[in-house]
Amino acid sequence: MAAFLLGSVVLASFLGAAWWFSRQKTEEAARMVRIVLGAGALLAGVVLSLRGALALGVPIGVFGLGLLGRSVRRPHPGSRHRGAPDTSSASMGAAQAREILGVDADADREQIRAAHRRLMKKLHPDTGEGSAALARQVQEARDVLLARLDENTR
Repeated sequence: MAAFLLGSVVLASFLGAAWWFSRQKTEEAARMVRIVLGAGALLAGVVLSLRGALALGVPIGVFGLGLLGRSVRRPHPGSRHRGAPDTSSASMGAAQAREILGVDADADREQIRAAHRRLMKKLHPDTGEGSAALARQVQEARDVLLARLDENTR
């Protein structure tokens, strides 16, 4: 009976932890995973090293330390993640937006949308050829040009 109760408590704890983990933001969840995996790898590396398997224990321990170091380290204010577009600068200009979409200065709404659609089919992150940063640039270029058209029609 005691084993059943202990198993029920452990299962309820795992389910509660899984529910709590599912409610976390992506960055925080990734950080928690790095902490758990890093601690586990560090512990496994220490145990393997103490048992005489230095050739295996040391690299695993160093890997665990790397994961823990990465999860503890906070980015400096103003720094960007690798691959993220720089949003601190001024918004994209119309000339830059036209260059990204490959449309003329006198492009109408349909030409802008067609160029946007064509580029998104090619540069969307799900296609394997594109990335989220490129897709955001194409989206921003479309938004800038459509906003300029709306301003000119007023």
